Amino acid sequence: MQEKKEQNNFEKRFKECDDKFNTIFKLTSVASKIIRSDLTILKVNKALCELLDYPPEEIEGTKILDHACEEYIPHWHRLQEEIWSNQVPFFKLQACLYRKDRSRVWVDVTTILYTDQGETFGFTVLDDISGLKHLEESQKRLNVALKYTDTAIWELNVDTKEVFRSPDHDKIFGYQNRKPKWKLENYYPHIMPEDLPVFEEALANIQVNGGIDVQLRVKRVDGVLQWLNIKGKTENDEQGRAVKVIGVINDITKDKIAERHKDDFISIASHELKTPVTSLKGSLQMLQRDTDHQSSRTKQLVAQASRGINRISLIIDDLLNAGKNYRDQVKLRKTSFNLFELAREIAELFTLEDFPAVSVIGKENIKIHADSERIGRVITNLISNAIKYAPATTEIRVELIDTDTAVEVSVVDQGPGIVAEKIPLLFDRYYQADEQQNQYSGLGLGLFISANIIRKHGGEIGVDSVPEEYTRFWFSLPKMI
Repeated sequence: MQEKKEQNNFEKRFKECDDKFNTIFKLTSVASKIIRSDLTILKVNKALCELLDYPPEEIEGTKILDHACEEYIPHWHRLQEEIWSNQVPFFKLQACLYRKDRSRVWVDVTTILYTDQGETFGFTVLDDISGLKHLEESQKRLNVALKYTDTAIWELNVDTKEVFRSPDHDKIFGYQNRKPKWKLENYYPHIMPEDLPVFEEALANIQVNGGIDVQLRVKRVDGVLQWLNIKGKTENDEQGRAVKVIGVINDITKDKIAERHKDDFISIASHELKTPVTSLKGSLQMLQRDTDHQSSRTKQLVAQASRGINRISLIIDDLLNAGKNYRDQVKLRKTSFNLFELAREIAELFTLEDFPAVSVIGKENIKIHADSERIGRVITNLISNAIKYAPATTEIRVELIDTDTAVEVSVVDQGPGIVAEKIPLLFDRYYQADEQQNQYSGLGLGLFISANIIRKHGGEIGVDSVPEEYTRFWFSLPKMI
């Protein structure tokens, strides 16, 4: 009688344990399954059904190999061998499974061997690591991109001066083996002494500027000299204090070499043009003096040619001095003149060619005090760009707006427009906005020089554009009679 009572108690406790196990198995948020030695899936919980997007009746009775991505099938065979042949109590593996829609999910798999009524089973827990896998793949792609674009990522801890960096960071400075640590002071021995104050000043002002963007010459450990563009943005704490600088370091040596070649070409070409232009100016001056046998039309054409050759002379001078400090070098010759008449005169030059119609709109008596030759060059450049980059446009409008204190000039076309991310770069030296640059002539100096001319006058210059609709280049000048 006592033995029967104990047996009943045992069966009751067993059933209670079994019920607890089944309840936990069903309700746990971790994907779980029970498999047999032939890898048949006997039982699954709700979390596994949600992971693979199957109802339980479509999974139970199938084999795990039916859901395994092909390249991971050997992993499951290894699990089968270790658990049931070698009697290893538990086994871990990483695998990839197909969901019902054939999308993939990566999992960390832990399988525990247990015995029930003389038969061994595997209790398997699957942790979804798809997010981690995608991150690893993204990191690999990023590292490849950084490697082949001569770019490194750096992160400066403002307080400790420690620098966390991408794998190829140290190679930019000539180190074949990655250094154990890198601190801010590790940059200093590589930076050329003449450029070190620029770097230190940029670091001192990261809080004010919200980051750093400097171009420096550095010497690698193997003695090779190169140019780097070091830039980054600050991350602030709750008090608004900069605690990190995160950014990139680009090797811009090739760009600097190309820039030097362009400078050399411009210098040589401009010097070579000076002699024939000077000779042509002299001939036109003689024609202007000898007006006795000239018709009124001839006199007009000679005067127009004289103004044109003066503008060419000014362009040559600008090209010779079109360095980064161009604005400091340019000398303005200010006079009072009618801006509308200047714009109309320039527009008429373009109507002589097979170009879209160029119209001038605005008040006809707008007087300003500025360098008329250089303002004329800006207008000419903006119209030329509209013709070059919007060849399908039927009309180009030069719009003049007069206010009490300033005047604004806009050149508007209905061309393909400019994407937003390129607009901040348009006025940089040598920059050309179009992706297919080889189909257009030019050196990318026109807008750079134009911007410096306007800013030298104390004015502003900018651009508004909607792709496939219009582009509007504009500048404003203070009106001083």
